[in-house]
Amino acid sequence: MNKANVWLAVLFVGTAATATANAHSHLRSCVPAEGSTVAAPTEVVLGFSERSQLTALTLMQGSGSALEVASLPQQPAQQLHVGLPKLTPGAWSLTWRVIGTDGHVTHGTVHFTVK
Repeated sequence: MNKANVWLAVLFVGTAATATANAHSHLRSCVPAEGSTVAAPTEVVLGFSERSQLTALTLMQGSGSALEVASLPQQPAQQLHVGLPKLTPGAWSLTWRVIGTDGHVTHGTVHFTVK
């Protein structure tokens, strides 16, 4: 194999790896936003890089017990709206899990404070 073919192979593998890494759904925005202090929200809005199916959403205040949000959207969307129960003042964490259109599962946590 000559040097040109080797470089083409390296370029192809690098491009394929980058395209695969960028294909996963990732959180682009959240209301309430990470680290924000807000009045008690009645819903959370999660904005993703691609259409995603929300499979789990859990709220936790401080180190207390987790509250699962029962009514998750049934259809995949790029922007997901989920109603929240009444939240009391304090520090909250919102943990989410989605399946992107590529079939990969991604997850994360958003922290916010209710004033």
